[in-house]
Amino acid sequence: MLEAKALSLTKGGKTLLSDIDLCLKPGEFLAVLGPNGAGKSTLMHCLSGAERRATGQLRMDGHDPACLDAATLARQRAVLEQSPRVSAPYSVEALVQLGTPRELPTDEIAALTEQAIDLLDLSALRHRSVLQLSGGEQHRTHMARIMVQLWAGQRLGGGCYLLVDEPTASLDLQHQITVLRAARQAALQGCGVLAILHDLSLAASVADRILLLKAGRIMALGSPRDVLTRQRLEALYGLPLQVQQRDNVLTVTPDYSRCWSTT
Repeated sequence: MLEAKALSLTKGGKTLLSDIDLCLKPGEFLAVLGPNGAGKSTLMHCLSGAERRATGQLRMDGHDPACLDAATLARQRAVLEQSPRVSAPYSVEALVQLGTPRELPTDEIAALTEQAIDLLDLSALRHRSVLQLSGGEQHRTHMARIMVQLWAGQRLGGGCYLLVDEPTASLDLQHQITVLRAARQAALQGCGVLAILHDLSLAASVADRILLLKAGRIMALGSPRDVLTRQRLEALYGLPLQVQQRDNVLTVTPDYSRCWSTT
């Protein structure tokens, strides 16, 4: 279990996170929602072990991530940053393999790479330089890379957590589903998944639980049906919204009739 208790972070006199109590369980898909500047990416950095200046308690399967060396941490969790960048002209296939542990045999790495390329619909791009790809194609390539890292970690007794920051950014509708299907598959296989998302309806369709973050504090945490209420979301985003549920599908959209009102 990935667990935070009273997790707080202050930088430059500004409180970025305050008293976060949260647990990410094996097999759970947790979506983190909130406006820009709410602290979503900061929270992910803390939970992943990348940000080590936070106060409070953080445990990853009973261990403090700050006490784990980089190789051990990489085997335990895979992280997709909001804007991953690469400046070298790697092929898609080479980038997907980047960072796999040396302990894994070459043939296993090749098999995992093939599996990820197929899962993220990258077969037609496998020999292209990532520098020649669109933003969305690059994002899918990085998603394939961290899926290989996750699976490789599982082969070595880890691969417990997948943390992704805006994994659907720059993607068309088809590939938004492709990426979230990969993350959801990881959860179904027992991995704890945390995804920062902006599409509320998409989050409601894929997440087991939803966390609403406002100004570095948890505003609500629970099932999509319990958390995504009109009153709460309008208070969070400062925008008139419509929340509808039909055939067990919950959708959240702006109330455009009120959005454009001059009153």
